[in-house]
Amino acid sequence: MTRNPAFSAILGRSLEQDGGYRVVSFAGAETLTTFLRIAPVDVVVLDSDVPEAPAIDLARGLRGNHKLATRAFEIVALTRTAAAFHKPLLVAGIDAVLEKPVTPQQLLECIDGLVEVERVAAVQQQSVTRVRSRELGPVPAGRVGNVIPLFGEGRTQR
Repeated sequence: MTRNPAFSAILGRSLEQDGGYRVVSFAGAETLTTFLRIAPVDVVVLDSDVPEAPAIDLARGLRGNHKLATRAFEIVALTRTAAAFHKPLLVAGIDAVLEKPVTPQQLLECIDGLVEVERVAAVQQQSVTRVRSRELGPVPAGRVGNVIPLFGEGRTQR
């Protein structure tokens, strides 16, 4: 998630323990993309300060990749740039930009806000599907089971 593996671990642990999310971390763009080809996810968190794979380029690549397991996921970018410079990130397909330093609570609230809309829509769709198939009422979609790949965790090569 960040260039600092210790901070990535703190953010990941917070998303798992406090948010109920499953988190998978990646140090390289290639392994992240390979994972997204086989596993549908809800949110991808990118660090825009990773020089080997800037978040803006990675977001464009992910949004244009038709071989992913699902293309219906949100992208959150963590950046040091001020809000006035966030527009290019949003145009590239990033859904939310958080200015560093980011606390675990800020990241969790952002992800909850992004996923909440999807969760409500999923419950409504389940309701329609289940009524037609004469099953029992809808089962609310909980947070457990969502996977959030965190990119940029690895140490930089020296």
